[in-house]
Amino acid sequence: MKITEFLAVYAACLSSIVFIWNVVRTVPRVNVKLILGVETVNKEYISGVYICIQNPSPHTVHLSNISVLYPYVKKELKEIVLHALKFKRFPWRLGWVHSSLSNYKLEDGCPLSLEAGKSHNVFVPQKILEEIFKDSERREIAAVVQDQLGRNKYSRKFEVPEFVASKPETDT
Repeated sequence: MKITEFLAVYAACLSSIVFIWNVVRTVPRVNVKLILGVETVNKEYISGVYICIQNPSPHTVHLSNISVLYPYVKKELKEIVLHALKFKRFPWRLGWVHSSLSNYKLEDGCPLSLEAGKSHNVFVPQKILEEIFKDSERREIAAVVQDQLGRNKYSRKFEVPEFVASKPETDT
């Protein structure tokens, strides 16, 4: 192989990689995570879950809605396979209910323009989580963020442990 042929192959590979990299960078992205947390309200500590939305892309992302999901019914393997064959994708959210945070009188801050490298947190208190789990099949939740173009980004499933009310300390 001559040096000119080698350089031509090298240049073609390099330009393809740069093209793909530029295309990937132009698509706005968000990450959605759930973590346990504590918030102070009127000098009282309240347990709950934070929905953390992060924008690692170099573009501003315009969010229209933040919702929670919880499992409502357990689906059998047969239903999951039929759904996967019909819609040609694996349905990990089959049997899950989408519920807007406004249903629980929570302010999510939407519509929201999330700038590049910034994050937004929404706290869901224990009281509201227990209300959600009354209708839920198990103590799992997930979150979904929808942008202004209708694209959804889901968090992973998050198992919420039973909250134990703390007992006041007594002097002995």
